[in-house]
Parts: sequence; structure tokens; C-alpha cells
Amino acid sequence: MIRLATKRDASNIANLIEQRAVALNEQGSDQWTEYLEQDLLKRVETDIASGDVYVYEQEDAVLASIALLPPDEWDHQLWEDGERGQYIHRIVVSEQLKGQGVGQQLMEHVLREADGAEPIRLDCVADNDFLNDYYPRFGFVFVGSRNGYNTFEYGLEESVSA
Repeated sequence: MIRLATKRDASNIANLIEQRAVALNEQGSDQWTEYLEQDLLKRVETDIASGDVYVYEQEDAVLASIALLPPDEWDHQLWEDGERGQYIHRIVVSEQLKGQGVGQQLMEHVLREADGAEPIRLDCVADNDFLNDYYPRFGFVFVGSRNGYNTFEYGLEESVSA
């Protein structure tokens, strides 16, 4: 079941993010290393308070999460008009559910729930082939590259450069 996260979910979401960050680090990726260097619980609590965070729950266990947030400092660094839009961040799925389409369910849910008044944006490490192929499946269009990250926007008719 997918539902809006509550403050009670924050520690479970933070644990999922930390587990994924550690796994990426062990694979030699520096993606999400920043999450190992900050107070993740505080970060997730801030996400829940400032935007829409959704969780995938199974048998009362939070096993995945996705955040749809207003722009933050990171978004301003990657987007010239970073004050516009809503931003998808911290998509994480428990290893035990990998390959079961949970990430797809979360992404489709967020896109249905978004009000459509503002563009929906996200980014990924430029050399992450999986995500660079994955996001366009949902209608995200590649916008450009900046600081080693590729940016995507939902619903654009054609590619533009950032």
C-alpha cells in the first residue's frame, strides 16, 4: 500500500536511505555519500513537514519511499530557474523488494498526486545508466547536464538545454 508518510515513519525512511547509501558506497559509488555525513532523521522529518513524502508499506513495514518537495539548495545548484517546480528526491526501495516494480508504483503514484500546476523535476548522476534510461519511461524528458548530474522534467514535449 502507498500512503503519505507521517512523522512516525521518519526513522524507517532514514534507515532505508542510509542502507542504500552504504550499499552504493560499498559498490564504489559516491552517490548519496552526503546522506552518510548528515542527520538523516532530521532531513526526513524536514521533507515530511515541507512536502509530500510517500511510503510503500507491506505488513506494517515501510519498505520504500519517495519525496515530492519544493525546491531546495540542491535544486538551485542544478537548475537555472530552480525556484520553479516540484522536485522528486530520495527514491529508495528496500533490497528485499528490488525488481518487483515498487519504484515504478511510487513514481506513478507521485505523478498522479501532483497538482500539475508546476513542473515536476528530478536529477541523477550523469553516469547512472539505469536511471538515465528509467526516468524517460515515465514521461520525463532530459533537460541537460550540470555539475555531473543529468536533469529531467516531466511532461516536456522535447528536450531543451539547461
